[in-house]
Amino acid sequence: MTKQKTSKDPQKEARIMQAALHAFAEAGYRDAKTDLIAEKAQVSKGLIFHYYGSKQALYVLTVQTATQTIMDSIDPRAYEAPSDLVALVVRGTKYKSAFGRTHPDEMRLLINAYGEVDQLPAKVQTQIKELYTQSIAVTQHLIQDVLAQMKLRPELKQDDVVDLIVGVYNQIFAEFQVHMAKNHDVKSMDDVQWIVERAKTYMGILEYGFTESKQ
Repeated sequence: MTKQKTSKDPQKEARIMQAALHAFAEAGYRDAKTDLIAEKAQVSKGLIFHYYGSKQALYVLTVQTATQTIMDSIDPRAYEAPSDLVALVVRGTKYKSAFGRTHPDEMRLLINAYGEVDQLPAKVQTQIKELYTQSIAVTQHLIQDVLAQMKLRPELKQDDVVDLIVGVYNQIFAEFQVHMAKNHDVKSMDDVQWIVERAKTYMGILEYGFTESKQ
């Protein structure tokens, strides 16, 4: 027998998502209370579980929604590709910082969700990591656009270079996670400017090498 989809009241659903966004952004997954979310959304706690099934499912959907909001708001594919890898990092940071000023809850939620993913329940970890993989796919396309403007050494394949650069992005992300495990007061991109500088340094090394050129 096919399970019927739960029909949701759009207004109640919007209020729940807004309340969940703020609660998860402020308190994180573990400390956010569904009772408080229900109270802020002016619905019963039972309705939240009727709509979403569990706190885990509500959290993942909230992160998905915030991720989609930032992608829709600052879709970098709509702009001309930067001229080099460092410019790509700078532009991405500029867009995210601007987004964080207009969408503070979304930015704080995403920073915490991705930065502290290893502290989430196993099932949630898997789903959040899938979202990260999707966002990296967008970054891969941007890197390809940047490389298309560069003259690579003839023996190199562009796909190999892209894989290497993405590997550096993953290293930066790993360093960010270590930082987040020790610092729980990160709210915006301004609080993690060091990781931006780190990324610029790494991209500069990749693009220009780490030895002095011989004239």
